[in-house]
Amino acid sequence: MKTIGKKLASIVVIVSLLVIMGPITGLASQDKVNSVSVDDRWMSHEKLRENLYQIEKDSAGKVQVDVVGYSYQGREIYGARVGTGDKVLLINGNIHGNEKSGPEALIQMFRTLGTSDNSLAQSVREGVTIVAIPRLNVDGAEVTQRQNIFPWKDAMEAFPQLVGAMPPWYYHERNGGFDINRDFHPNVSYEPVPEDLPGTGADFGFFLTNESRILRDVYLDLKAEFGEVEAFVYIHHMGTPQMIETGEDVTIAIDYPPLGPEDNPKYADWPKLNQDRSRKYALAAALGVKEFSDKEEPGVARYIHPEERDLPGQARSSFALNGTSTVLFEMPGQQPRFGYDQELIDRVENGLWGIAARMADHSIDRLNGDDFLKLPKYWTSHVSDMLALVERYAKEGEITGDEAARSLKTHLIAVNHYEEKEQANKVVKHMKSFKLLLDQQKENRFISDAVYNRLMSDSNYLIEKWQQ
Repeated sequence: MKTIGKKLASIVVIVSLLVIMGPITGLASQDKVNSVSVDDRWMSHEKLRENLYQIEKDSAGKVQVDVVGYSYQGREIYGARVGTGDKVLLINGNIHGNEKSGPEALIQMFRTLGTSDNSLAQSVREGVTIVAIPRLNVDGAEVTQRQNIFPWKDAMEAFPQLVGAMPPWYYHERNGGFDINRDFHPNVSYEPVPEDLPGTGADFGFFLTNESRILRDVYLDLKAEFGEVEAFVYIHHMGTPQMIETGEDVTIAIDYPPLGPEDNPKYADWPKLNQDRSRKYALAAALGVKEFSDKEEPGVARYIHPEERDLPGQARSSFALNGTSTVLFEMPGQQPRFGYDQELIDRVENGLWGIAARMADHSIDRLNGDDFLKLPKYWTSHVSDMLALVERYAKEGEITGDEAARSLKTHLIAVNHYEEKEQANKVVKHMKSFKLLLDQQKENRFISDAVYNRLMSDSNYLIEKWQQ
């Protein structure tokens, strides 16, 4: 394999050390948030391996599979590659161990790409090179926890310069591992130094885990081979939200990189960042979900993205700052609480086809990135969102009595006026009085507990936003 078959020299020493040290003891008794058993229809590590190598065999050379690295516990991390195009799409699944739809969707997609001669598969194979790491967090997936498995004491053995340092903010003491998706840095040659730790969510990550280093090195190998990685997609799970205006369940949420407001001066040293282009790719994913489905898909939404959201330690943010268009898929329902869902898996695959097909025929360049922002949302970022919520709650009978709904709307209309004029002090003052109105209406049983909790949470968010 031209790229992912290379041995990743920069992690060999660390991987060898960790395999020699062996797995952490006592994992069977740790809290994995899974007293509910995991649906056994999700692929095990062994079944993933079996499926990948069977696809490689059946593809007659179209699909190449290789081991791109190893986890702390010595499990193989697999990569797969298909296509001969000069544009590269890198896809990653299961970076969080309790978010299992990514590998399933990628197996389906690679099976089609490897064995089908239909026009879509041929076009994508000829126009795009797709490289996927279906399951990055192989250890976390085995115990169905968000973090990987890599105790801090062993991290300090792997990185002796960190002895005595505080663990990074994204290390989870009880689970003995890191949130891998906070462990990335746009300086892809960065090595951790103690003075940077522990950091915060607004800082870059530290490349401490095998998994982040493996994904980084695959990314760098592809850049060396192709000049750039055109697009990066990674697949996650979230809660189970509803649309603001319709109350429809969100069935997939899609996002571009969370790097604060447009033209954020914090990233002036990263001129390759192109948020509009990432929005085009996110739009292509949303269109693919709808176009490749055999039924209506009313639950396609934007993922939560207030303008001040700034998470530079995520993989998608790191790669975006290096010039790659990046897209996040968020599927409702994390494991083990939520079981296997074929419709959900198909939805992920359809979104991936939406991107790959438009890369292959170059139509992605003709999309308008601003059209992505027209997709429905489910979170509050402005007073107008709260107004829409109140109107929906009134229609649904969650607010009883015309006077109660009218008083809430009248108050929010006034605050919306102040927000549009950017009169911060007045927004804060009147949102605080709106909270008092909510207390009164809850006490008089004019609004349900669910409505009270949502509107109170949104009020607190807007107060904090305008106090800054």
